[in-house]
Amino acid sequence: MTKKSYIIFSSIDWSTHWQIHHQLVNSIVLSGDKVLFVENTGVRSPQIKDFGRILERVKARLSSIHGFKDVESSVTVFTPVFIPYPYNKLSIFLNTLLISRSIRRWIKVVKFYEPICISFLPTPAVQEIIRNIDPSLKIYYCADDMSRSLSNPRKLNKYENRFFKDVDLVFTTSHKMYKKALQVSDSVYNVPAGIDSSKFPPKNALTIPSDIGEIARPIIGYIGAISDVFDKELTIKLANSMPSINIVLVGPKFTNIDTLKNIKNITILGERPHDLMPNYINNFDIALIPYIVNEAADSVYSCKLNEYLSLGKIVLSTNLQEIRIFNKQYNCPINIGVNTEDFIQKAKELVETLTEDTEENRTQRIKIAKENTWDERFSKISAVINDSLESKLSHNNNWKDILIDKYKRSNYLFVSKLSFIFVFYLLIFHSPLFWFMGEQLVVKDLPQKSDAIVVFSGDGEVSYQNLSYQKRALDAVGLFNKGYADKIFLSSGRSQTIDDVEIIKLYLTSRGVPKSSINILSKYPNSTYQNVKMVKKSLDKYNVNSIIFLTAPYHSLRSLLLWKENAPEINLVTPDLRGSSSKDAQWGVELDKIKVILYEYAAILHNWVLGRI
Repeated sequence: MTKKSYIIFSSIDWSTHWQIHHQLVNSIVLSGDKVLFVENTGVRSPQIKDFGRILERVKARLSSIHGFKDVESSVTVFTPVFIPYPYNKLSIFLNTLLISRSIRRWIKVVKFYEPICISFLPTPAVQEIIRNIDPSLKIYYCADDMSRSLSNPRKLNKYENRFFKDVDLVFTTSHKMYKKALQVSDSVYNVPAGIDSSKFPPKNALTIPSDIGEIARPIIGYIGAISDVFDKELTIKLANSMPSINIVLVGPKFTNIDTLKNIKNITILGERPHDLMPNYINNFDIALIPYIVNEAADSVYSCKLNEYLSLGKIVLSTNLQEIRIFNKQYNCPINIGVNTEDFIQKAKELVETLTEDTEENRTQRIKIAKENTWDERFSKISAVINDSLESKLSHNNNWKDILIDKYKRSNYLFVSKLSFIFVFYLLIFHSPLFWFMGEQLVVKDLPQKSDAIVVFSGDGEVSYQNLSYQKRALDAVGLFNKGYADKIFLSSGRSQTIDDVEIIKLYLTSRGVPKSSINILSKYPNSTYQNVKMVKKSLDKYNVNSIIFLTAPYHSLRSLLLWKENAPEINLVTPDLRGSSSKDAQWGVELDKIKVILYEYAAILHNWVLGRI
């Protein structure tokens, strides 16, 4: 059969501890196919607890080429840049645009044509990205009930139901999610997690890790993540009720475990390599599945269930739906505590009867595990995918269907591009965005009595229209006549045929300002920074310690920052002398104003880089 290419949109990062996502990738590669693994783009907004994971993502991104990195010969991991607000319409649009473009470019470069898309995420952006990729097959691998991690799951459920309908195939790992998917899709297959038999050799081939070998038996052990589904309270009660046993927890920590650390007979070993898990399990006397029993837990088929059984271990679980179904199917090999008291009582009974556990019982448990291998699961997945591809291929041989599909797709792309242009136009020219950005540049001090008024005329260019220097001349006269200062300093941005400072001086004198009170600085600086340094020298000559500073409104913040850094001893106020109409929110800003605003932000950044502010 022709080799296939897979794009997997994961709900975890590649560096996370071994999960079904890695198992699926590994099996695809072993079958001779290639994989692009797209790391998690999230089902919720980021939280403080996500900082560590975000940092790891940044490191992964920096060590890649535009986010792409080969981790194995047939596996490429893509760490996308995305806006972490999965249900915001603008975020959806931008994430779809950016990630789709990156993946499509990569597909062209490596010739990753006609990929099969498997998504563990039902979020709107991922759905749109998959549509843009135009895969040969769309699959939703529903490995978990993701809504359980959300405070408001309605948005996710809405998009998930849409995804159930839109994809070609749905794979679930629990009966609860299987029934949910069946309500809206006809192509649903329940394929629970299975044991990777290659990683679980016979018991006699296993060794005893030094960190668990030193712990006294009997040991009640757990492997897996210590997360929000792990019942910490139950585990503590179990430890306190059985002080003669040791509870050993092996796996990464995704929740606060301080309460567990305080218990003497609880040992937390932390995360260990996945390949070593059999060695730890083999040293358990009883293996635990201590999950919190709630509606969300009913969607979980625990991978560790068959891993425990593969080594013949006695298993004690909380009262989970998938465990009950498993017991019904295999004649009750798993001990279930129906509540906290029953769970602890069963643990005591199991410890007391450890010596009564027969080789026949252990062999039976191993046999059950062998019926639930990942090889068997993946074989089913592969068969369903191949059948679906063949069915779709025969259907696509109809030229009419192909033509209609291409027409619809071209229309979709055209409408998408047009929508982007329209939204961009509205955002730039018909929203308060640039008005708001401009307002952050305006210093709004109240005028106060000072030694002098300093006026920066600007460069006199017509293009710089954020209020003209003539307006600043008028403001200077008003402040002078009200007695705020008895000196005025004028500085120009460049040499002109008729300097604007000379025009300002003529205006000032025509309005009654004595020539003796006006000081013109004849040098022409190349930047606001040089202007501040030059004016500062003149102010020192006149023993000026406080000034009222007048400049263009959008230029005031940059000027203020430069004054504070380069003339900190000068007490400076920059009044906002615009009319009230200029201060009101504006839903449309002229192109010239936008240019000025963007220029000022760029200039502030430039001066910061140079260490001037």
